[in-house]
Amino acid sequence: MQLYVPPEPMVNRDFLKQVLSGQKRLMPLKDVRQIYVPKFEELAVEKMMPLMKEDAEFMSYFPDKMPKGRPFARDYFWNVLNTHNEPYVSHLVQHANSERYSAVSKDTQSAAIEVTDEWI
Repeated sequence: MQLYVPPEPMVNRDFLKQVLSGQKRLMPLKDVRQIYVPKFEELAVEKMMPLMKEDAEFMSYFPDKMPKGRPFARDYFWNVLNTHNEPYVSHLVQHANSERYSAVSKDTQSAAIEVTDEWI
């Protein structure tokens, strides 16, 4: 059985010890529901991880500590979250897309200059 293993530097000696002792888990690769999440600022791992820290089952796939200044791997984070709670991820991505595109259209409208027929 192939396992979905987090990339370096997420995999370290302490994390592997926790996996072997049953405190942390690795997901079978066949169970992973992969997803592409747009690289929007509101969907950054640094912003989403604090929201997920309370979910013990989700956090069982992540090391307790990361090297200073190193965020969790983006693809791994979103694939695990999508596997764990697909409707939530779909809602987040859909909401971010709708906010992003509605903001662009509002900006475009505010930058436009209306001209009367007389000036044309």
